[in-house]
Amino acid sequence: MGSAPQKERESCQDTLEVAHFFGEGDGRNAFDRLLEDCQGRHSSISITEQVYSNNAHDLNVKSRFLRKDPPDVFFEWPGSNLDPYYRAGALLDLTEMWETNGLKEAFIDGPRKKVTFDGDIVGVPFDIHRKNNLFYNVELAEQRGINPSRIDDPRELLEVLEQLAEGSSIVGLEQPMKNPWTVLQLWSQILIGQFGASAYREVTEGDARSHEREIEASLQILDGYIGLAREHSSFLGMVEANERFIDGQSVFFHQGDWVAGAYDDVEGFDYQSDWGHVPFPGTDGVYVMAMDAVVAGAGSGKEADAKTFLEFVASPQALEAVNRIKGSIPPRRDISLDQYPPFLQNQYDNFKQARDHPGGNKSQVPAEAFMDARSAFAAFVEQRDVQATTRELIEAYG
Repeated sequence: MGSAPQKERESCQDTLEVAHFFGEGDGRNAFDRLLEDCQGRHSSISITEQVYSNNAHDLNVKSRFLRKDPPDVFFEWPGSNLDPYYRAGALLDLTEMWETNGLKEAFIDGPRKKVTFDGDIVGVPFDIHRKNNLFYNVELAEQRGINPSRIDDPRELLEVLEQLAEGSSIVGLEQPMKNPWTVLQLWSQILIGQFGASAYREVTEGDARSHEREIEASLQILDGYIGLAREHSSFLGMVEANERFIDGQSVFFHQGDWVAGAYDDVEGFDYQSDWGHVPFPGTDGVYVMAMDAVVAGAGSGKEADAKTFLEFVASPQALEAVNRIKGSIPPRRDISLDQYPPFLQNQYDNFKQARDHPGGNKSQVPAEAFMDARSAFAAFVEQRDVQATTRELIEAYG
């Protein structure tokens, strides 16, 4: 179900199965580097991969737990997404490993808290991506007299997009809407940018009803964006949208900073001279985090190998290498970013200076609420019904 064939590394004795969703691109390259370095240091451990697609990973892993055939180790979005596994006693407790290796002091507080439940630490943070980004084409912005850093909030961005739409063939904002999570992500940044991170946090933590006005107003702004999107954007995926942005077909593109890895591979498309970045309007000082974490199933019989693997993943050497390749910042304090691209160095500076670090929807809300919210935005793309979607989001978030 959305899975790729298993890839087995050199077999010694029993294999340690690692389930993940890094099937392509920079994530695939980073994972290959992780396994290569791990096996170079721990040759007695043989690793078998099970690769699922991003959309199918969560369901496949849950189904395997229900069949009592869980993977030995698996990657997952931390925070509320891990809570059901912890409550069911399905995860290996790594607290002693963290204490023995001094990891509590080494890891940044925010990521560490996302793998901690009732004082028990059950995972290793793997990376930190930022969601609230607005990328822009430097030449197109300058030609049109736009200073992206002077756009104060999402409503003002809408005004800029409306001005761009008048007598121009260039699209203002590239908006991939093929998968509803991209629309949910954009709405989340609008909510934060217009009403603050505290409103977003309260909405996603079960107090949505008290913020009906903010939810509806944010949807109205989103509806304005969608009304200015290129034709057939509901069939446009994130990768294709990013390629169009690279090709100079739009002034702006909002997406997580994982898309910036593709920019390094394009000759003549350089940071600051050809493309630039600002926090999504209104979110300066906020760093909306998207993270991955590695956890191990309890009772697999391979706990020793699982802990060895996780200890390696947690090491500064491993996290420095994989995050540099993956286009993310490492979740440890003691890793130098001197060899990282300037954009990621700037992101890390922004992370350290940010006053608030909320999680994205996937880590901020229970899995069922995320699914319901995603369904609400799938309907919104087709129907553009602000009032109905407001009700659905209140029902989803509680």
